[in-house]
Amino acid sequence: MNLMRFVCLSLVVAAISGCSLYPERLEPSSQAERIGVYESSPPGPQGYRFVKRLWIEPWKSAIGVPKYASVEAGVDDLRNQALALGGDAIVNFACYHTAVDPNSPYRCNGTVVKFMP
Repeated sequence: MNLMRFVCLSLVVAAISGCSLYPERLEPSSQAERIGVYESSPPGPQGYRFVKRLWIEPWKSAIGVPKYASVEAGVDDLRNQALALGGDAIVNFACYHTAVDPNSPYRCNGTVVKFMP
């Protein structure tokens, strides 16, 4: 019974400490518009390196990822995330309904990249 009490106490402490299981939403930035969003690769021969995969890479994605009311809201949030990470573009961008219902929210993901000089 002591193990169960320890586990319950640990969960309560984690919840009270303010740790969030869901990804952080950033405030909109006026500079986010400069971040290109592409379904595959950006046009042209310019090389790039991967910065981070949103919302697949973090361990928190096993528990939950952000939901968006529209594809545009997903684009805006991922652009803000890319800007915060110092990225130049988002590649492999996609949004999916969370249910069969076409009015259901979207889940969006993509890979933040930084262009090579």
